Amino acid sequence: MKESGNKKEKANGEVCHSIDDKGRLSIPNRFRELLSDSFVMTRGLDHCLWMMTKERWNRMEAGIRKLDHNKREVRAYARFLMGGMCEVELDKQGRMVLPQSLRDYARLEKEVLFSRGVDYVEVWPKDNYYEEIEGIDMADCAENISLILPPEDEE
Repeated sequence: MKESGNKKEKANGEVCHSIDDKGRLSIPNRFRELLSDSFVMTRGLDHCLWMMTKERWNRMEAGIRKLDHNKREVRAYARFLMGGMCEVELDKQGRMVLPQSLRDYARLEKEVLFSRGVDYVEVWPKDNYYEEIEGIDMADCAENISLILPPEDEE
């Protein structure tokens, strides 16, 4: 994000904030509207954090419960997501205290970047996010994903 004067230029789905000296993080309004004042946070993939509504978390948890827990990878995945999970209640200023274990996992120090996912919000150290984005070969991703768009009447 570029700064011009006191205003930060923001991409539509990316917003930068800072963690204060007490370990509190203010959730940007556009993401508060998506998450509400009470949501779930857990470890995400690629050393970021995921924030999601409780309804989205419940669907994810239900999916994990259906997996075969005799498989080591399933137990590891469940342990990773479920063990890092915490319920968040924002204060009147829209702030939360980041648990130290999640700060350590995501390597969050001061400058934080929020990025909108499809049905969750990612929280990254600002520099790590841009390094991750720069390392993406979009042509390769597009070829491997083969995104299928829904018919117009399903949008």
